[in-house]
Amino acid sequence: MVWLMALVVVVMVAGLVVTVMIGQSKSNKEENPAYFQNTGKKWLRLGWIYVVGIALAVVLSVGILNW
Repeated sequence: MVWLMALVVVVMVAGLVVTVMIGQSKSNKEENPAYFQNTGKKWLRLGWIYVVGIALAVVLSVGILNW
């Protein structure tokens, strides 16, 4: 069961890294400069989605292990 939790964490971290890489890519900045308006709000919202997702995965994993 621990390997499954580790796999979930690895996939979520990989998703976060790839999302940040796409958001900071040079082609993204060149093709759509309007995308970077209000970026602080967008990154904050995205960050909270990841935080909630990770917390939910941890709570569910601990709950399953203790069941």
